[in-house]
Amino acid sequence: MIANKYIVYPLSISIILLVSGILYAFRVAPGALTVAAPFVLAVVFVAVVWGRGAAIVAAFASALVTNYLFVPPSNAFSIPTAEESLVVLSLLIVALVLGTFKERVGTIERTVRDLALSEKLQKTLLDTISHDLKTPLTTIMGSLNTLLSERPNLDERSRLELVTVAYDQAKRLNRLVTGVLEMTRLEAGATRLHRAPCHVADLVREIVTLLRETLGARECRVTLPQGLPPISIDVTLLAHALANVLENAAKFSPPDAPIDIAARTEDGQVIISVADRGVGIPAAALDHIFEKFYRLRQSATLRPAVGGTGLGLAIAKGIVEAHGGRIWAEQRLGGGTTVQVSLPPSGR
Repeated sequence: MIANKYIVYPLSISIILLVSGILYAFRVAPGALTVAAPFVLAVVFVAVVWGRGAAIVAAFASALVTNYLFVPPSNAFSIPTAEESLVVLSLLIVALVLGTFKERVGTIERTVRDLALSEKLQKTLLDTISHDLKTPLTTIMGSLNTLLSERPNLDERSRLELVTVAYDQAKRLNRLVTGVLEMTRLEAGATRLHRAPCHVADLVREIVTLLRETLGARECRVTLPQGLPPISIDVTLLAHALANVLENAAKFSPPDAPIDIAARTEDGQVIISVADRGVGIPAAALDHIFEKFYRLRQSATLRPAVGGTGLGLAIAKGIVEAHGGRIWAEQRLGGGTTVQVSLPPSGR
């Protein structure tokens, strides 16, 4: 890191020289200087790498080792002399000053990094809003303008088509605004869970009901073994999270490809999986698809670009983690993607 290279290392050398000067000024014997130097270097190294706490421990350890091995009688502890006490004090000064400085530099670097990420997020948010809000708004305004200006020349079918386009774009706009608001509430910790015991079968029925219009005629195969324990969840929120996962699977797979929903128990957890036969996700992107505004680039040879806000899976992750669960994605054998949600059973 730049701070370590141009600030911490020169400061380390300066402190070593300062300590050597102090020891020399107080007429510490040359032998003591020779013994103390490696320990000063060790404390400096520990302070630079691990910070103040570890450096203080290293300083005391150095003092004990020096007393035990180098101060007569050898291989035994003795009462520290004035010179030894000065060496220990010097080591502690090195540990405190350099360790504190290292930690402050680390704090500054983290702050700068967080600000950079925040700025990047704000830019992404502005880009998303400017595009995803503008597109449906432009379509809605165009449809309504045509209805108003060409009303006498439009037949019933044309008017119905324009109204349908405007309505579909208004729904898209509503989903975008709702997604941004949900993500904001989740990150602010303002989402309150109203938990109740729920069977996975009831949850799956709730999800399919939510997506009845989106799924259309697509086959949705459900495999639920007997004896699954109930889970304590906020049914509305978790159904919404899993609906986002299912909708994502439908969006990125051919219309005639079935989606498989299954559940099982593993290591004391209830695991619900949603598997598709879509274009799949590269291994390098599996951990990124749950990030805000992340969109997987689609190959033009596979299917047209798919629209979306890049918030669906991020919202799902936030809701699942609020329940004390975990969500992840895996490549499916034979092609496609499996998203798995792990939740503790009711009573845990």
